[in-house]
Amino acid sequence: MSEIAGYQDEAYVRGKAPMTKREIRILTIAFLNIQPEDVVVDIGAGTGGITMEAAHAAYRGKVYAVEGKEAAQALILQNKAHFDAAPVTLIAGQAPEALDQIPEMVDKIVVGGTGGEMAGIFDWAKTHLKPGGKINANFITLENAARARVLMSERFTDVEVVEIGVSRGRMVGGLTMMTAQNPVYLMTATQPSSSPSK
Repeated sequence: MSEIAGYQDEAYVRGKAPMTKREIRILTIAFLNIQPEDVVVDIGAGTGGITMEAAHAAYRGKVYAVEGKEAAQALILQNKAHFDAAPVTLIAGQAPEALDQIPEMVDKIVVGGTGGEMAGIFDWAKTHLKPGGKINANFITLENAARARVLMSERFTDVEVVEIGVSRGRMVGGLTMMTAQNPVYLMTATQPSSSPSK
């Protein structure tokens, strides 16, 4: 089972870059079952929320954070320093082209943002994910989730789709009121064991 830090949102250096909700970060690491020596790629890393969780789980491995926006890249580096996340390497650039900077086959892949290049990203994942490795993709829109479901099913096995709805309590007049967050589609799949090596 993965070792999960469960960092609070407030622990991160935040800017205008998007950050995955804490509950989704925790579930993503758990669904992928990230192990201490895994090589992990976080595509569309944003603030680095999942990147830092992955670095905690893969503390003897490597975590590549791929991000195309300069402001988000700066936040990833700040959070790397803040969390002392030694396994993290920033790959500055837009996927899928920037993914060519990763010099090895990988154990786990997280797709947090695609920049409209979903098919190309999944094509790269298919040829660089080790046999038996796992890929996760998180989406907030129905259209992107539906397209990802098709693309993942064409390339991987054991595709699992979960819709996560989270409500958080806040104090109103001394009482706790639950406020719903937007739902997230969390998808996980496996690279077939017969996949050819790079």
